[in-house]
Amino acid sequence: MTTMSSTPRAAMSPSLRTPRLNLHTFTADDTGELHALFADPETNTVGAGPFAARRATERWIAHRVAAERDHGLCWYALRCSRTGLLIGNCGMFKGRTGAEEPEIGYMIRAAQRGRGYAAEAAAAVLQEGRAAGLRRVWATIRQHNIASRHIVTRLGMHVDHTENDEKGELLFYLIDVRTR
Repeated sequence: MTTMSSTPRAAMSPSLRTPRLNLHTFTADDTGELHALFADPETNTVGAGPFAARRATERWIAHRVAAERDHGLCWYALRCSRTGLLIGNCGMFKGRTGAEEPEIGYMIRAAQRGRGYAAEAAAAVLQEGRAAGLRRVWATIRQHNIASRHIVTRLGMHVDHTENDEKGELLFYLIDVRTR
């Protein structure tokens, strides 16, 4: 009898590079800079919104470290390769469909948006997911988030289905990374 593994065939690499970005998995050393992003109401517009307490950022990092350890899925700090500035984050998480078909997500500092950083990072993360043996990757995006919808469409993702919740319509995008 063959059983499916609950993790990708290989773990994602803890560091990646793109022409403009250095991506590395988060550590406790990133807490201060990341908390500044998470506490900014213009930057952190997802989930419950801005983090008030630094402890919430510490827990967030701990959850991402556990996901890497348990499932081989990485969430990266995005640093400008020229300046070293933390401009955002991007990575894979277990999401609604589990570790075999994770979700991709990203957040870019408000002042750095509109420069293509999210698309650049997400493309690198999708490529790394493919190299790690992932087959399909999801993205869940609210109907009103036109910028994110544009990014995932440019990456080759398509709407698989929609659902409604108390906050409105959710679009579930999907890509088969093996065919990219």
